[in-house]
Amino acid sequence: MSIQLKFITLLALLFACGLTYAQRSSSRSSSPGPSRGGGSGPGNKKSDAKKDTVVFRMKVYQFQDGYSRLKETKLDTAFVDFQNYNPVNKKSISAQTLGNLGSSYQSNDFFQRSFDSNEFLFRRNFQDYETLPKDIHFYNTTKPFTLLEYGQWFNNKPKGESWLKVFQTQNINQSLNFGFSFNSIASQGKYLNQEAKANSLNLFASYNVDRYDLWFTIGKNKSANQENGGLLLPTDIENPDLKPENIPVWFNGTTSETNNSFAVIAHQYKFGKWIKQQEKDEVFQKFIPRFTLMHTLEFSDNSRSFHEIDPNPSFDYDDLRGKVYFYGTQHLPYINGTKGSTSFAATQDKTGMKRVTNLFYLKGIEAPDRKYTFGKQAYIGNDLINVYFPQQELIYTPGINRPPIGLTQAKNLSNSFVGGSIFRSNAKFLNWSTSGRYYIQGYRFGDFDLAGNIEKPLRTSKDTSFVRLSGNMTSTTPDYFYNHYYSNHFKWDNNFDKTYELKVGLMYDKPYRRLKFGLKYAIVSRFMYWDEASLPAQANSEFSVAQAFISKNFKFGPLNLANSILYQKSTTDKYLHIPEISTRNAIFLSGVISKVMAVQIGFDLHYDTSYYADYYSPALGMFYVQHTEKIGNYPWLDTFVNLKLKRTRFYVKYSNLGTKFIRKGYYTTPGYAAQIASLAFGLSWTFYN
Repeated sequence: MSIQLKFITLLALLFACGLTYAQRSSSRSSSPGPSRGGGSGPGNKKSDAKKDTVVFRMKVYQFQDGYSRLKETKLDTAFVDFQNYNPVNKKSISAQTLGNLGSSYQSNDFFQRSFDSNEFLFRRNFQDYETLPKDIHFYNTTKPFTLLEYGQWFNNKPKGESWLKVFQTQNINQSLNFGFSFNSIASQGKYLNQEAKANSLNLFASYNVDRYDLWFTIGKNKSANQENGGLLLPTDIENPDLKPENIPVWFNGTTSETNNSFAVIAHQYKFGKWIKQQEKDEVFQKFIPRFTLMHTLEFSDNSRSFHEIDPNPSFDYDDLRGKVYFYGTQHLPYINGTKGSTSFAATQDKTGMKRVTNLFYLKGIEAPDRKYTFGKQAYIGNDLINVYFPQQELIYTPGINRPPIGLTQAKNLSNSFVGGSIFRSNAKFLNWSTSGRYYIQGYRFGDFDLAGNIEKPLRTSKDTSFVRLSGNMTSTTPDYFYNHYYSNHFKWDNNFDKTYELKVGLMYDKPYRRLKFGLKYAIVSRFMYWDEASLPAQANSEFSVAQAFISKNFKFGPLNLANSILYQKSTTDKYLHIPEISTRNAIFLSGVISKVMAVQIGFDLHYDTSYYADYYSPALGMFYVQHTEKIGNYPWLDTFVNLKLKRTRFYVKYSNLGTKFIRKGYYTTPGYAAQIASLAFGLSWTFYN
C-alpha cells in the first residue's frame, strides 16, 4: 500500500504544480463557449495581468440514445453517502456477490438485470467495476479539475482491501477539452483464494466549435479473480474458534480474467444560420444549428479466460456424503481431465467477442429560438462481430484422446439496422422522447426495440417536482453464446426463440422534500436464464414482475433519516429468484465543527428477506437458479463517520458489525460468506484553483 500512497502523493504534487502554471497562463482566458469579444487587451495594467480573474465553471455532459445526443449532468462529489465506496452497492439497493470487493455479482433489482445484447455475455457480472463508453462524461471547464480518491482497510496486510480513483480534465482552449480517469480495486479478502483485482483506464477528448463537434474516448478494463468455488463446509463460519483464513474452500490454483478494450469516435457537422444577439451593450453573432450529419464508430474487444489446475477437485466428507466431486462423480472433461500444474493449467478456456459498429445519422435539432420545436433523428447502422471459444476436435478419453489445449474456433456475424427518435427536452411544460430500432439483416434479423419517456415538471414557489412515465418493448435474439458454446466443462448447441419484454414505469420525484417513489411492471416471454445444471435455458411460460420503491429522507435538526425500500413480486419461482423486500436505512447526526468542518456520524442498515439466491458457476462466471438453499433475513450493519473540510472528504467506516454478534447466516451467495467486520477509511480531494 505504501507504493500506492507514494503514487498519490506524487500525483498530487505534479497536479498542484500543473494547476499553478495553468491558472497563471489562463488568467487572460474567457469562459468556454461561443466567442463574444472582450477579454484582456494590450492596454491592461501589468498588475491586472498577473491577477487570476477566471471564475471556475465546469459543464458536464453525457450521451444518451447511444452516442447520438448529449445531456447536461453533474459530477458526483456528494458528501452524503460518501462512505459507500463499493460501486455495486452504489448502483443497487441489493445484490448477490461472492463476498468481497471486485468479485462477480448480480443485482437483485430485476429491472437492473437488463442486458445489452451488444455487450459480451461473459463480462456482464463485472460491469459495475468498469468504465464503459455509456458511462463516459465529457467536460468544458474554465480551469483544470482534478479528483483523487483513496481508501483501504486499516488492517490492510496481509488480507486487505483498497481502492483508488484518479480523474483529471482541462481545456486547452474554449473548444478543446481532454482528460483521463483511472480506477483500481485490490481485494485480498478474508477467506482463502478469493483475491480480486479490477482496473480501468479511460482517456477522453472533445472538440466543439460552431459547425463541427467531435468526441473521442478510448479505454481498457480488466478484472482478475481467484476462484475458490465457495466454502467446503459453509457452517464453519459459525465456529468462533476458526479464523476465516483457516476455513477450507473447494478450489486452489483456479483463476478467471475478463478484459475489455474499447474506442469510440463520434463527430457531426452542423447546418444552420447566424443570428445577432445583444446583451447589455454587447452585440455578437450566435450560430443556431438546424440539422446535422453525424457518424459514430465504436470498437470493442472482449474476452474471458478460465484456468484451473485440478479439472475436478473432490473432498471426503465424514458423513453419508462420502467423497464428493465438485463437478460430479461422472463428469468427464471435454478437453483435458488430467491434473495440471501452476505452470501448465489443466483447463485453459478462453472465450471472446470483437465488435465494430458504424452508425450514420441525419438529425434535426431542437431550435432554442423557436417556441414550438422538437428534435428528430434517423439512422442506419451495421455491426461486424467476431466470436470465438475453445475448439472442439476430440472428446477427451483418459489414456486415448487428448485434444490440444488453447485452440479456438471462431464465427463471424453481422447485423444491419435502422432506427430513429423524436424528442422534446427543453420545454417548460412537458418533455418527452420516443425511439425505435429494427434489425433488417444478420444474426438479429427481426429484432426490435421501442422506447418512450414522458416527464412533466410540476413547479411551485419552493421547488420543481417531476412525474416521469416510461415504457419499453423489445424482441431480442438470444446471445450467440446462449446458443453455441464449448469448453473443458460445458458444451451446448441450442436454437432458442426470441425473447419478448414489455416494461412500464411511473415515478414521482420531489427533490425539495427528498422524496422519490414509483412503480414498475414487466411482462416477459421466453425468458433466458441459467438452469439448475448451470446450462442456458429458456422459460416455456410467460411471467410478470411487479416492483414498488420509495426513497424518503427526513431531517429533524441535526438528526437525519435516509430510507429506501424496494418491494418486488414475480409470478414465477421457477426461473427467477429475488428477495421480496430489500431495504436500506441510514440514521446519522450532521453538523459543522468550528464553522469549517462538516461532520456526519451514524449507521447504515441493509436488509433482504430470505430467498433462494442463485448458485455460482466459476467455470462460466454465471449465477444459476437453485431451489434448496435460502440466504437473507440477516441485518447488515455499518457505522461511519464522514468529514468534509472545504474540498476534502474523509470517512472512517466499520462494516458488517453483525458478524460480531451473530455467527451464522451472513452469506452473499450460497456457499460464499461475506467479509467479517472490518475497519476502513477513505479520502477524496478536489483541485481546481
